[in-house]
Amino acid sequence: MRILFSSTKGAGHVGPLVPYAQALARLGHQVLVSAPEAASAGLQRAGLVHARVSDPSDEESKAFWDRLDAAKGDDALALGFREGFSGILACSAMPALQQTISDWRPDLIVLESAEFAALVAAERAAIPHACVAVHSGRFEAWASTHVIESLDALRRVAGLSPDGGAALRAEKVFTAFPASLDADAAALGGQIPFRVAASRGVAVSAKETPGWAAKNGLRFLYVTLGTVSGRSERVRAAYREILEAIGTLPVSALLTTGPVMTTEALGTVPDNVTVKDFVPQAEVFAHAAAVVCHGGSGTLLGGLAVGLPMVVVPLFADQPYNARAVEDAGAGVAVLRPEAAPLRTAIQRVLNDSSLRTGAGRIAGEMSTMATMDDAAGALLALAHARTG
Repeated sequence: MRILFSSTKGAGHVGPLVPYAQALARLGHQVLVSAPEAASAGLQRAGLVHARVSDPSDEESKAFWDRLDAAKGDDALALGFREGFSGILACSAMPALQQTISDWRPDLIVLESAEFAALVAAERAAIPHACVAVHSGRFEAWASTHVIESLDALRRVAGLSPDGGAALRAEKVFTAFPASLDADAAALGGQIPFRVAASRGVAVSAKETPGWAAKNGLRFLYVTLGTVSGRSERVRAAYREILEAIGTLPVSALLTTGPVMTTEALGTVPDNVTVKDFVPQAEVFAHAAAVVCHGGSGTLLGGLAVGLPMVVVPLFADQPYNARAVEDAGAGVAVLRPEAAPLRTAIQRVLNDSSLRTGAGRIAGEMSTMATMDDAAGALLALAHARTG
């Protein structure tokens, strides 16, 4: 069979699709990934074939970012989904995506949950489609209420009648979020998701103790606020507060910044902290006692999958939702204002409060019972077979 995957360009959006695409490719199916040029290198590393779509023009992007920068809080998030993901990004991607569908004739289309062009294009071509959630169900449900109008506009352009979000709500959803961190999807008007234990969260042990690992018997913290957000002064300020908090504690820490953040932007780095731009997080998890992160799905789910309690310092997007979910589940502490004093208290708590480690372990156990990627591949193929059968 031919399975077309479709994504926006961000690593946090392409990444969740990759294990599904690889699983289907291993089973002998033809796999193609539609995404903007910026996704090319990551897809090549993953061994996946890339079909490119266009980005918005510079003028469209600037106008959008000017509006987004002027908005605050949930208004900014709503605008990002309404005018960004389901607006200029979907409109720019649609022509090349439709051409790929026409030329390649896939049996199934699998999209990440912020890529709305593929939802409309699949409906237009009468091809079965499914969604891989890149956010928690609670956040996805909130975001979906803000894209109905723009989705209906996109449907009109594609020659479809408006449906008020019916196709979006009816779509089969696959997620790496365990139920304990998620909302009741059915109560929120969506489908009950197919929960998949993503393999990227599995910890591995290094053959030799790396130079960044804990020293002198100190407990070890893994600290990251993501790999692509270093341009923001808000992120730089949060890192400086975290470093100030850690510098006064009897711990050892690794801070990974990603390729954008410079070490100079961090200010004074305490002696008990090692800074790297990147270390595979699965390697770090094997050494860590706890994680300090922004609540992005990759780090959050990866750390919880191996039972690590968390200090979650949300900065934007779905991260406040994830922070509250982790705290409500008893697996960590949410610090909504990144200041050194509350961060220090929160770090001490996740290291010393055994109930939080128990809570994280409980979530790890729950995630270990979720479906495998092979199970997910089978469920996706069943959708395609239902059409051809």
